[in-house]
Amino acid sequence: MNASIVEKANQNIKNIKGCHKAYFGVIDEAGFPSVSTVSPVNTENIFEVYFTTNADGNKAKRLQKNNKASICYCVNDNNITLVGEAEVLTDQETKDRCWMDWFIDHYTGGKTDPNYVVIKFTTKRASLWIDNEGAEFNTSA
Repeated sequence: MNASIVEKANQNIKNIKGCHKAYFGVIDEAGFPSVSTVSPVNTENIFEVYFTTNADGNKAKRLQKNNKASICYCVNDNNITLVGEAEVLTDQETKDRCWMDWFIDHYTGGKTDPNYVVIKFTTKRASLWIDNEGAEFNTSA
């Protein structure tokens, strides 16, 4: 694994001005990919990504049936594509840690709103194109 390009990828996804959304793909009920935009929160690196969604929404329901997923970030001319597994977290500690004030527009009950859940994505494979340099690697055997 090229540590330099990984660090560049980490810096790209932590840059909230350059990277305020990502494209998240899950497998739908018919076995087809379904992609939507998400707003990453508390993202420190490309190996573990968090964002929120509605407990009663398609993403959460689909992940309960098939946890395989993919995330793609496009920051300027850089592309960060991650493939892995996602889980829906409902514990209050995680919800508190990931909460952002603007979420109140979506979850009127605040941090304890039962429809507010956090998705944790864990990377298994990455494909990076950063500053005209590419790299691909697996994170697990």
